[in-house]
Amino acid sequence: MDEHFLFYVPPELIKHDRLQFSEDEAHHIAKVLRKQPGDIVQVTDGVGNTMDVRLIVVDKKKVAGEVTATYNTPAEPDRILAMGVIRQRERLEFAIEKAVELGVTKIVLVHSEHAGRMEVKPKRVEKTIISAMKQSRRPWLPAWEERDSFYDVLAEYRESREVVMAHPDVEGTYEWKGDDSPMLLLVGPEGGFSPKEVEQAVASGVKMISLGQKRLRTETAVCAILSLANLSR
Repeated sequence: MDEHFLFYVPPELIKHDRLQFSEDEAHHIAKVLRKQPGDIVQVTDGVGNTMDVRLIVVDKKKVAGEVTATYNTPAEPDRILAMGVIRQRERLEFAIEKAVELGVTKIVLVHSEHAGRMEVKPKRVEKTIISAMKQSRRPWLPAWEERDSFYDVLAEYRESREVVMAHPDVEGTYEWKGDDSPMLLLVGPEGGFSPKEVEQAVASGVKMISLGQKRLRTETAVCAILSLANLSR
């Protein structure tokens, strides 16, 4: 069994321990890895289960298999990242990719006041999340959503979790809890959060954290704040 690769099949496509791979996954199995019937590959359903799957059919039209063993992984620590939308699509997808690799359970793409409007393509976001999940061998597929207002995000999530905002003009330090408590991590778009958004965050009891004296791009700030959150555990 090749444990370097993890494939994804959503749970609704697994029936009675039988499954058929998507076109992209089938191409990777058949054409890239050149797997044969009888070979074992590892698959996740994105809801905590990793499975050993014996390939039954490997041909030009489809790849199918049967589950021979299932390993369950407990739910991951609740970490939501709300980030301002980046106008450059490649950089946005890079930020999403790294957020998944660093363990977020949900990504909220926010059209905050300094972000402006940019069309977010759901299929590209989903493809990026799935790819990063497989690359990092996570058995849980992070959720994602798009929001038009920073204030809506605060209103929905701040009551049930610790909320931390990356902001350059911060004095003192933030003491991470060091446990698996639910968290919402806020990272601004290019130009940061607006003064009004910061004012509302402070009034709502959001904790502020500086990521250093240098001005960081959004995707760099995403990596920095998630790394700090992981190191605190």
